[in-house]
Amino acid sequence: MAFSATELQQKRDALEANIRQRADLTAPDILQKSDLFFDLAGEDIGRRLLLTTGADGTNYCLRPDFTLPIAAAYIEKHPDFEPKSFGYLGPVFRQRENGPAEFDQAGLEFLAAENGDQAFEQCLAFAIETAALYGEEKPRLHLGAVDLFEALLDQIELPDVWRPRVRDRFGHDAAMGRLLDRLFAPEDQHDQPELPKDIDAAKAKILEMMDEAGLSQYTGRTAEEIAVRYLEKRQLAEAPVPATTVRTLREFLSITGRAHEQVFHITALAQKVGINLDQQLERLSARLTKLKADAPHIEVEFDAGFSPRLDYYTGHVFELTSNLTGDVLASGGQYDRLLQRLGAQKPVTAIGCAVWVDRLEQGGAR
Repeated sequence: MAFSATELQQKRDALEANIRQRADLTAPDILQKSDLFFDLAGEDIGRRLLLTTGADGTNYCLRPDFTLPIAAAYIEKHPDFEPKSFGYLGPVFRQRENGPAEFDQAGLEFLAAENGDQAFEQCLAFAIETAALYGEEKPRLHLGAVDLFEALLDQIELPDVWRPRVRDRFGHDAAMGRLLDRLFAPEDQHDQPELPKDIDAAKAKILEMMDEAGLSQYTGRTAEEIAVRYLEKRQLAEAPVPATTVRTLREFLSITGRAHEQVFHITALAQKVGINLDQQLERLSARLTKLKADAPHIEVEFDAGFSPRLDYYTGHVFELTSNLTGDVLASGGQYDRLLQRLGAQKPVTAIGCAVWVDRLEQGGAR
């Protein structure tokens, strides 16, 4: 049965009241400078921005998300980084394969929180309560731990040149799989043309070679893609990765399923390869114990390879999905590196979540 207009308004009012109980309601300008999102939001959002140009030549976009403008405004207005909690409910704008380019989101942002774990619990509780408000009584919770993967990455035998490359692909299963394939079975560079080690110089040389061969720059792989692949091959030849390391990474990233069971699998893997993940596993176990007490009706899955494809995430991350459709209803996590990316001179704790209000409202039509 579909929600009536009156029911939808009642739910909106209840949702707004829930936000106000937890945070200060804020509404960043709908028109935002696009550089902020191109630099930090990742290519997934960057390629879907709705862009325009001001009379002075400044590039703008319609607000595609709330987190970045809220965090940027916080740095500007609160130079002493006192704890602040912000909430929002309103439209965001980005192109989608299905559905309108304007849709509503609600969410919370806890910046410089004195207790990050409590802030995370607030975000989870808000997401679960909002889902229940719209009739999603038993959503599934998909949980990940960026800190666990980064602790593993810091300790395994891996040449330093490869650590940032592996980290950059965390949360992108296809790209990670391709990289691990190359690390496990490096390609022969015999008879390959010699290129400069600098990426820009290598790109320029490839463009020159493409022009001499009469090849178009706009079909097939780009000069930058070719240069990156070539330099990866050269670096791998100079700094080979042990096969045991690749197998450890594959085994870790394949760990997924009922959350408490996966803690035992990760513990066993850490003992087998001789690394210490005790601190991160204790934190994860405490999170799962708290979840079981606070929301025993929620099915929790832990996925060791799950993360948003943004490198400023640092701790636990989550998605809440519908048991009926499989749609993502809410997502969030800890992103302590974001404010430094925006110009803060010290680490600032940041935890937040976003709820897809349009998907929840459409649920009433099922």
